[in-house]
Amino acid sequence: MSRACWICGASADSAEHRFKKADLVRAHGRGPYIGPAALYHYRSGHKSLVQGPNSKLLKYSPSLCKHCNTTYTQPFDRAYDAFISWMMENEEAVLRQRFLDFEEIYGSNWEESQRDLYKYFAKSFGCRLVDATTNVPPDIVECIVRNSFCTHLCLTLAVNEDTLLLPSRHRNGFIGKGKLFSWTPRSAPRSDDIFTWDEHVSWLTTCYWYNNAPDDACGSSWIADRKLIHLGSFAPLNKRERNELIKKTRDYK
Repeated sequence: MSRACWICGASADSAEHRFKKADLVRAHGRGPYIGPAALYHYRSGHKSLVQGPNSKLLKYSPSLCKHCNTTYTQPFDRAYDAFISWMMENEEAVLRQRFLDFEEIYGSNWEESQRDLYKYFAKSFGCRLVDATTNVPPDIVECIVRNSFCTHLCLTLAVNEDTLLLPSRHRNGFIGKGKLFSWTPRSAPRSDDIFTWDEHVSWLTTCYWYNNAPDDACGSSWIADRKLIHLGSFAPLNKRERNELIKKTRDYK
């Protein structure tokens, strides 16, 4: 039995990329990824060779219809691509200032563009929930299809300080997603589930907080409602791991 598109309810005949194709192409080229350019995907302790940016290994099972995954959400993809391109081109200034001004990124149309960017992330979150065999909450669908919406999904953007230890040519290809955590409060067992998740491109980590108060250290809470947001900061490695990484980076340079 085929799955229904979680946005519109039509037959789900289109598979979303787990990792944005444009991110992969920017960092690793258009492929094939063979020989010195070999690329591997690590998931649940398993290592798999990826031959190109359209590899099935890099896609979810179909959970959207073709119209929703291409035509309807195309503005969201364009807003994300413009955002990441700007971040990479202005990396030095962003890391020095530790804040983002959406007008600086998008120009006079920043309000609509930041809303499309938020919707890109909401789409990513929805596809991840379906992949975990979890229903997408109605407010996530609502924020995809409406310009004015209320939602329990807050985002924060943070700098992974340990990733910055890597030379740029290596860290720019560091693209991945963290674990999806879900729980229901014991004090209110009938309440909606709580979710936390994260994904990253290089040192930039997008943190997802659904029905959960964001950690202030991870940056300004954002629901497509701010012109300026501050970046958070975290360093996941312990002292020994960090020293080992620093030693390895000497071989990269």
